[in-house]
Amino acid sequence: MQTRVLIFTMTAVAAFTMALPGGIPSTSAADSSSLSTDAPSKKQLRADNRALSHAVRKSLTKVKGLDSSHINVLAHGGVITLAGTAPDEAQIQSAGTAAENVGGVHRVDNRLTVYEPGN
Repeated sequence: MQTRVLIFTMTAVAAFTMALPGGIPSTSAADSSSLSTDAPSKKQLRADNRALSHAVRKSLTKVKGLDSSHINVLAHGGVITLAGTAPDEAQIQSAGTAAENVGGVHRVDNRLTVYEPGN
């Protein structure tokens, strides 16, 4: 008796699925592999952020007259955050411009402040 109920249930489910618009969605190995490669893994995102952060730091060190020793660079999905201090406003602007010119940077959040002696 249980076998008949099971067969009936499976047949009903199959008939219902086929009656739906589009039937049963087909997936092939090519379809499933493209789904997994569309979204990068967390590990890859972290590696991309580290590489972008490193590229911005390298760019800052190449700017003539910019003291980047007190500048922290954070990268998250193409958005660069510059935090820390610089001796004057001109260096803050130079740091922001240098960061914007690095490939892969979509936006720069410049949170640098002018260094005040005694703090």
